[in-house]
Amino acid sequence: MFDFLRASAKNKVLRTTLYGDQEFSLWEMEFLHTPLFQRLYNLKQLGFADRVFPDAVHSRFNHVLGVTEVAERMARRLHVWLGQHEYETFKYANDRVAQADKDEIHEITGKELAGLVESRIPSIRLFALLHDITHAAFGHTLEDEVRVFSEKHDDPTRQIRFFDALVAQLVYIWCTEARIRDADPSVLDRLGILRPDPDEFKAWVEEIAAFLDLDSLQPGKRRLLAAKLRELEIALRLLLRLEFLHEEPAQEKLVPPLEPLLVTEAIEILDPKLEALDLALHRDAFMIDLVGNTICADLLDYGRRDAQNSGLKVQFDERLIKYLTIVSVKEDRLSPTYRPCLRIALQFFTDKMRYDVLSEMSLVLKARYVITERVLFHPTKCAVGGLLGTAVQLVGIKALPAWIQVLGDQEFLAELTTIATYLSTFCTTYRPGEDYLLALSSLWGNVPEMPELLHQCIKGITGAPGNVVTEAQCSQIADRAHAARRLCWNLSARRYPKLAFRLRNDVQQSGGATFKTIAEEYVDPQARFDLERNVERTCGLPLGTLVIHCPRSKGQMKLADVLVVGRDLTKAAKLRDLTNVSPESLGPYMREIRAIEEMYLSIWQFHAFLDSAYFEKQPVVAWVLEKELGFINDRLLAEELALEPASVFRVLATDLHDDVAPNRLTSIISEVDTKMAGLRLRHEQSPSNTREWLLGIIQSVNTQATPKGQTRLFPKN
Repeated sequence: MFDFLRASAKNKVLRTTLYGDQEFSLWEMEFLHTPLFQRLYNLKQLGFADRVFPDAVHSRFNHVLGVTEVAERMARRLHVWLGQHEYETFKYANDRVAQADKDEIHEITGKELAGLVESRIPSIRLFALLHDITHAAFGHTLEDEVRVFSEKHDDPTRQIRFFDALVAQLVYIWCTEARIRDADPSVLDRLGILRPDPDEFKAWVEEIAAFLDLDSLQPGKRRLLAAKLRELEIALRLLLRLEFLHEEPAQEKLVPPLEPLLVTEAIEILDPKLEALDLALHRDAFMIDLVGNTICADLLDYGRRDAQNSGLKVQFDERLIKYLTIVSVKEDRLSPTYRPCLRIALQFFTDKMRYDVLSEMSLVLKARYVITERVLFHPTKCAVGGLLGTAVQLVGIKALPAWIQVLGDQEFLAELTTIATYLSTFCTTYRPGEDYLLALSSLWGNVPEMPELLHQCIKGITGAPGNVVTEAQCSQIADRAHAARRLCWNLSARRYPKLAFRLRNDVQQSGGATFKTIAEEYVDPQARFDLERNVERTCGLPLGTLVIHCPRSKGQMKLADVLVVGRDLTKAAKLRDLTNVSPESLGPYMREIRAIEEMYLSIWQFHAFLDSAYFEKQPVVAWVLEKELGFINDRLLAEELALEPASVFRVLATDLHDDVAPNRLTSIISEVDTKMAGLRLRHEQSPSNTREWLLGIIQSVNTQATPKGQTRLFPKN
């Protein structure tokens, strides 16, 4: 027991595809062997990419092992470089003073910094190992791509929740394996859904401290464990500063104060006299850069891993690591606070100009572009991501509770179906006017977390202020639950919707509107959801048959933010501004970098996907979207869709386009649907003279009164 505290403890060797034999200390293996870490096996690194590239099924578990290896290599390279610049002086600001106090600047030599890096390698490895621990199922899809959830994996609130649960799981495992306590299933369940009890945790740590004191053969274990936990605390606190470091720089920004963490409490119990936490963000920011910035261990691993498992023939050389340096920056928005800060940079001038560094940087950018274009934004993957996002919105989930955040990918999809089914069941048993909280508790009281989530769903669907819903609202819940269940079924059967409408990044109106106008509006999940439902109502489509995918306009361009430096270490710039460092012969390289950035913009596309069962209505769906968005369907897609089998709706949207009063379109489509249903009953596929048949319907509808309240071109409810 506690073998990881023995001085003679040997590392474990794990054989991996990309790096061969990787060594992990027994201390690191303790984290690997926790439920919270093992769940990473069930989170695919590329989400739904395997629906297009069947071998792209590698997990976040595989990825973080690789990042740990690369992060240590980078740290050791920095250690060597700092040793070669031991007399260089680096300046950094005090974390706890305001911008006005400009005199509060510290200095550290290369030699001192080398010693710091060497001592921090265990923490850097833990930082890398745990950097994805807070990811939820399909996190990048739901949080970054379709953005139905605002809390992301690097949100400090979520991080603290996961970090405390991880430490609590580890401490409780030690208690049970040392036979201090018998494993209590109820405690295990609570820890599994990120609900550790602080008082219980304190008692466990005190019991472990007493247990370690009894070991007379190996004294000092208690203090050694506290020191190990201090390494962990440094890693966790660096992770907690990830978001701060990547936010927009501002002169008034102050480093957040230290948050309460269970690991800190454990350290104080085990060894109250242990040396105080040594953490200074303006000095230690470069450690965060090693794992979570631009050219970092994270990218260098997933760039190779994602490409290889997706079958893409793109490669780049890790020799970039040889040119890592540390620079002190404060101007040109290179520091998060505009105050001196130590950051990672790539040096393209050593004893001579290293043009190969710049060309290798270009290869990395191109490789990342290819992965983004062909894998991350493949139309089928976009369709699946949009489908999942719409299903989540249909059931009314606004935020993921902790017990859902810890689920694996397949568990999440199963739970989403279960939630939709429960909502359907609720609607069949609930009597309008009653307190539905009582109904939820009586139906699912044996699953304590479910009533609370279903309550959130009902609120999200109806917006009802109290705990009572009307008959009409109950019907609304039932309809949306039914639609969500159908989408989940289509997802499980791989029956994805087909592309019906597309906008590219080159669209522009005479009034100045561009693709960015569309992106700014419909990157908002509620605006996108409202558009989907409005088009469905206008075109007489069932709920959930239209799915829209609209990414941000900026794209994945942050790689060009990596810092570069020449011979003068005081003069750093972003890669896209390369000539600011040295103008000699570097113009072509900078233009190439900026050209790749422009290529990222070309990836942007607005997609509208239509359920294949209703694809005959694609022409009118495109027509309505053109009116709503103010842009016509992409010409190449329109030409491709013209090869689809002809339908009455194509004739309506093309030949008879000018004969239809826009505010009558919904009524005309409804009448066409009714008459087409009659034809199908008589085993007829279409009318004998489609054009004349449609003109008759248009004339009949035009003689009727305009539906009450229908005043918009294409009305929204």
